[in-house]
Amino acid sequence: MIDFPAMILYLAATAFTPGPNNLMCMYLGANYGLKGSRKFIVASMGSVFVKALLCGLLNVALAAVIPSVVPVLKWAGAAYMLYLAWTMLKSGMKKEEAAEKQGESTYSAGILLQILNMKSWVSALSLFSVYVVPYTTALWAIFAGSGIMLSLLIAASLSWCLFGRAIKNVYNQYKLPLSIVMALSLVYCAVTAVL
Repeated sequence: MIDFPAMILYLAATAFTPGPNNLMCMYLGANYGLKGSRKFIVASMGSVFVKALLCGLLNVALAAVIPSVVPVLKWAGAAYMLYLAWTMLKSGMKKEEAAEKQGESTYSAGILLQILNMKSWVSALSLFSVYVVPYTTALWAIFAGSGIMLSLLIAASLSWCLFGRAIKNVYNQYKLPLSIVMALSLVYCAVTAVL
């Protein structure tokens, strides 16, 4: 049976943590507001949904062709979660954040960012290899996982955009405790993924 709470916790942790898409949304929100950022957000989220569906179908194909690959993908996904936890913890100990990424709010910028965004590729692959395909290869599960991932990413993108520079100040003020909570959440997800 799919462990929806652990899956949602994993997706929330990967959706709301700083990454290329969130930093771009923060920059665009601070400079252009939500209305000026909409093209980028719409294109980026549409690309994420297509990416998630592709990753889900790829996992199903791999599981059908090579059933022995599923446990390997499960462990690889858990290892990636531990890596993310470690990088979150390390970033929480740093005093300064990296400089903001710059760019425009265009459809092409949103699509290109998601094509090149390894964080969301690995998150989508991990989602299906750890939480869905080991339990079911049903098409409804692929769409459900993709939809949950998309919903959380939309919420994260809008949050980063709406709060703009303000969220950066809050994150920097409480960086270490927030990083510890997120890192421990991912460790929990990794442990439950392989048990």
